[in-house]
Amino acid sequence: TSREESDMTDPEIHTWWPLLSAEAKHALEALDGEIIPDLVRDEVEALTGVRMPREERLTMRDWDFIRTQREAVD
Repeated sequence: TSREESDMTDPEIHTWWPLLSAEAKHALEALDGEIIPDLVRDEVEALTGVRMPREERLTMRDWDFIRTQREAVD
């Protein structure tokens, strides 16, 4: 199993997604397999104290988490 299929970002998305600004959430939702933008990495570091690697990408589990968060609000 590849990292894309099984793991989540570090730090795990559930620890920071709910606290992200709307701008950062929109920037992430606009990604199509691209590297997580600096705006998001900066916010995650401010929220968690952990800096994501520059080449970090959302995994399939991260996308699933975001989708469930959106459904909970809809």
